[in-house]
Amino acid sequence: MPIKQKKHIADLHRVANASFNRSSYLSLDRNENVIGFSGEVLQDLCSLITPDLVSSYPDVKPLYAKLAETLALDLGQIYLSSGSDAAIKSVFEAYVEPGDEVILISPTYAMYYVYVQMFQARLEECVYGKGFIISPEKIINKITSATRLVCIPNPNSPTGTVFSQQDLNKIIEAARKYGALVLIDEAYQQFYGQTMLDFLSDYDNLVVSRTFSKALGLASARLGYLASSKQIISDLFKVRPMYEVNSFAVSFGCYLLYHPEILDDYLGQISAGKHYLEKKIPELGLHMEESHANFVLINVSSRKRAEEIVKLLFREKIMIKGGFKELCLEPYIRVGLGSVEQMKVFIEKLSMVLKEISS
Repeated sequence: MPIKQKKHIADLHRVANASFNRSSYLSLDRNENVIGFSGEVLQDLCSLITPDLVSSYPDVKPLYAKLAETLALDLGQIYLSSGSDAAIKSVFEAYVEPGDEVILISPTYAMYYVYVQMFQARLEECVYGKGFIISPEKIINKITSATRLVCIPNPNSPTGTVFSQQDLNKIIEAARKYGALVLIDEAYQQFYGQTMLDFLSDYDNLVVSRTFSKALGLASARLGYLASSKQIISDLFKVRPMYEVNSFAVSFGCYLLYHPEILDDYLGQISAGKHYLEKKIPELGLHMEESHANFVLINVSSRKRAEEIVKLLFREKIMIKGGFKELCLEPYIRVGLGSVEQMKVFIEKLSMVLKEISS
């Protein structure tokens, strides 16, 4: 007799990772750091790998200490995790009961929907209107005594849009009146600059998540963290694994925090690549939406055309996102940003496939 899975887990829809070698492609589909580290930095990172690092259980204390210093927070306000996915899941594990309401902006990062279903919560969505705008009042009006958690990526993926600190403060205040948590996901914060970390001392219901996967370029190391009040972090520690992150992530994360010039150089290259696209995309007769992250949305007029562009660029060894099912995203392709040279390759291939589609 087959072993029965929990029904709400069996009903989850998960997309399997593609099983092909991505190394020969320009991967502009996953919002990674596609520029990569210099040879010198890679050499430094390799030098950190010792026999003891490989064979011993992780010592997380150095990374906790350096993060606390960098963020100007107490050690008790930080929770390390194996990527921000695991951090966000910990919030659901610690606070969300079956039947609780969770408010999401829509469209947003796919794992939020997975966790809502996994923990048997009730989903309340605030859908983007024209121009990818959601007013704070729209979210506030959804908050009730049944609301347990409000999740707001800022900047949001896949839209690249942001809420101001003033608007986020309004939402956090409204949620506090009902005893609801507000999770601000700052995975792309380095590209925007604004942060809600400065308000942690003002609110006992605010949680901020961050990752080392995007601007810091450690996607494979799986390293993220939460910052919040000491009470919330204490609650979260009850659901953490025995060893929350691996030794490589600890060592590489510390290295990057001690060398902020690496991040500064990367952000400069991304800014230059973005400016290049801002100039070239209109020359192709297309419109590029404003974005505060390391990716952009480009309007190609229809979902069918977007799917065609994705397919033809894949043939040319370039991967992007397109063919979105959400109504507001249908005519768009999403393109990760890289260096000027990488964006030149993308524009050259995009121009070629647009001519092919039109012929």
